[in-house]
Amino acid sequence: MSFPKQCCASGSLHTGTPTGIISELHGLPVYITSPPINRPPKGIVVILPDVFGWTLPNTRILADNFAAKGDFLVMLPDFMDGNVFPHHLIISIKALDATGTFAWAKKAYHFLRLVWYGFPFLKNDKAHLVRPRVVNFFHGLQSSHPELHVAAAGYCWGGQWVVELCSNKEEYAADKPLVACGFTAHPSRLKIPTDIEAVTYPLFVAAAGIDQQIPKAKAKQIEDILKAKTAKTKDRGVEHEFVMYDDVHHGFAVRADENEGRERECGKKAEDQAVRWFSKWFDRAA
Repeated sequence: MSFPKQCCASGSLHTGTPTGIISELHGLPVYITSPPINRPPKGIVVILPDVFGWTLPNTRILADNFAAKGDFLVMLPDFMDGNVFPHHLIISIKALDATGTFAWAKKAYHFLRLVWYGFPFLKNDKAHLVRPRVVNFFHGLQSSHPELHVAAAGYCWGGQWVVELCSNKEEYAADKPLVACGFTAHPSRLKIPTDIEAVTYPLFVAAAGIDQQIPKAKAKQIEDILKAKTAKTKDRGVEHEFVMYDDVHHGFAVRADENEGRERECGKKAEDQAVRWFSKWFDRAA
C-alpha cells in the first residue's frame, strides 16, 4: 500500500450499532454475525477490511448487512494483528480535501498526523507476516465448517488478499478451493496486470473513479483482463465482473460520507452487488 492519502482518499465514520459477537477462531479474534434467527446460512463470507481494521464500526455494520440481506454467516477477523489506523484519522483523511483561505494550514496539520501514524503502520504491514494469518484462517474454515462454502470480500487493504485467494497460489493449495468467489471494492497494492492475470476463481471488482491506487487506465486494464477471462472460462462455469463507479472516491464502499448522496448511493449499490455475487456462487457451488 502506498502513502495514506493515496490509499484512503475519503472517509466518514458511520452511525449505527453493530449487532454481532466477538469470538476467537483459528487463532484470531473475529467479529461474527449471523443470518436472522431460524434462517440457516447459505455460506460464509469473510471480510478483509481496509486500513482501519476489524474494529471499525462501518465494516462491522457492513458485515451485519451482508448477514441480514444474504443469509450469510459473516466473519471479520483481525488479520492485521492490531496494526491499524486509529479511527480518528478518518477526520484527518477527510480534511485533506479542505478548501478556503487557511486550508493549507489545516491540511498540513492533518498531513503530519497521517505521516505520524502511517509510517509505523507501513513498517509492520508486511506480506510475509499477514499471508500466514490469511492462509491459516481460510484453511481452518475448511476443517471447522466443511458443510459451508466460503467467499471473501476485501476493501482497500483487504483487496490484495482477495485477489490472491482467487488466484489459487501455491500457498493457498487445498483439497478444494478456499473460496467459491471473491469481491473487492477499491483494492490497493495490486500489481497490474500481473495479479489480475493470475485470477482463477470468480472475482468481482468494484472500482472508484477517483482513486490514486488504481487510476482509470489501470482500472480499464483490470476490466479488459476480466472480460477476456470470462469469455474463455464461462462455458466451464467461471465468470468475472467489473463495475466502475465514476465520480466517487477510493473508500466509498466502506466509508462513504453519509451526508454525500452520490457516494452513499454507490456504497449501497456495491454492498448489494456483493450480496448478489456471493449468493450466485454459493448457489452454483451447492
